[in-house]
Amino acid sequence: MSTVTWRRIVIALAAVAVVISGVAVAVRFFMHPTAGSAPAATSALPPGFPDLDGLTDVSQAHEVSHHYALATFTSPTGLQCAMWSSRGDTAAFCYGTIPGLDHPANQVYAGDYKAHFDQKGPPAADKLNGKPLASGEKVILGAGGKLMGGDQITCGVQGVVVACVLTRKSAQHHGFVLDPQRSWTF
Repeated sequence: MSTVTWRRIVIALAAVAVVISGVAVAVRFFMHPTAGSAPAATSALPPGFPDLDGLTDVSQAHEVSHHYALATFTSPTGLQCAMWSSRGDTAAFCYGTIPGLDHPANQVYAGDYKAHFDQKGPPAADKLNGKPLASGEKVILGAGGKLMGGDQITCGVQGVVVACVLTRKSAQHHGFVLDPQRSWTF
């Protein structure tokens, strides 16, 4: 073989190596994002969702289970709320008289894939009778995306409005706002 042919072979192999390296880096990035990365910032939340960033974090006073990630609280209006991550189910939930609806509902749920209002019986006893969460306070479960799948749940109270958001590592958000004027889910 001539020197020109060998050069062409070496250049072609080098080009293939560069392409393969680029593909490997892209696959690693998309399959394994930076370890410990937090869920996306709240900027992607729907319009009208309250800003929970300025609220005081009182999470440690509300974590109640040693068996799985669970935090509970009672809102200023008496709603019984819980946030948990167990057996593939990560969610936030409030039970009681839901304000601001045009239909009857006694609970709201926001989980990994959906959020909705419902009319059902009371939840399990471990999700009831949490300590009061005052206006200006919030509870964060899985801070930094440490729950199953890299999720994080934040619930806060402003006045009598309760707002909860489940932020998935994939940057999806599900949650609810319980407001006497208008309650809604997303």
